Amino acid sequence: MKRNIYTLILWSVIIASVAVSCDSDDDGPAPVENPVEGLVKIREFSAAGSPYTVTLYNESGYLQLGYTRVYFAVTDRDGRFIDNAVLSAFPEMDMGMHKHSTPRAEITKVAGKALYETYYSFLMYSGQGNGKWYYDLKYTVGNVVDSVLDAEIEVRNVFRPDGTTERRVIQPLVANDESGQTYIVTLVEPLKPKIGVNDITAYIHVREDANTFPAVANFRLKLDPRMPSMENHSSPNNVDLTWDATDKIYRGKVNFTMTGYWKLNLILQNQQGETLYGNAVTDEVEASSLFFEVEF
Repeated sequence: MKRNIYTLILWSVIIASVAVSCDSDDDGPAPVENPVEGLVKIREFSAAGSPYTVTLYNESGYLQLGYTRVYFAVTDRDGRFIDNAVLSAFPEMDMGMHKHSTPRAEITKVAGKALYETYYSFLMYSGQGNGKWYYDLKYTVGNVVDSVLDAEIEVRNVFRPDGTTERRVIQPLVANDESGQTYIVTLVEPLKPKIGVNDITAYIHVREDANTFPAVANFRLKLDPRMPSMENHSSPNNVDLTWDATDKIYRGKVNFTMTGYWKLNLILQNQQGETLYGNAVTDEVEASSLFFEVEF
């Protein structure tokens, strides 16, 4: 009888041990996060003989006129993602007689991921004025420093839903004051407009020279959305775009009361509230000289 009890206890211990072992096997090692999941590859860059490859991604799989956010992933020859790289990328458009860059941010690491990000406010699309965009990319991993120079990249134009009519998403302008400064205003959101109140964001940069476009803080963009095809009516509950010091972008609210073509009329003001560009919409003046276009 005692032997049967001992046997029963022994088998209970064995079964429990196997169950625990199976549970442990089922759990397995923690999965490694794929930093580019949900992103679409644009293209790869790799210097000759380099042990690393830099791949450019974003949500759409292409670069476009105006605001374009992009991500970089660095991988070694075994396809492992590198999380301690340092990158810089300089886009330049060759217009034949002259060259210029475009507003952009430094490349920074995405928190918690082996991924790096930046944005561009592309002033022109590829082929505009017979120009071509090129990339100078430099990347450092530990003691390895590599670069890819003069790599041609494509920047697409932006169209309204008809696929042929260009849509205004970025506007360079020369201030009306005595400074004569050139500013670049870029629409960021709404990327997917909807009926009702939408977040609207934008960047403002100032041109210092052909390659230098620092961001401008503490300006204001007065907003007046209109529907030209609907007697140029506006909408209520819009909020002017003001500087968000945390995210370093201009934020406001735009209210779309119906689907269709909207012209987002703007007036650019400096820190003192002085108008630098743009004008109010009136019965006689149907649009500002500064505007963006949204259609959905």
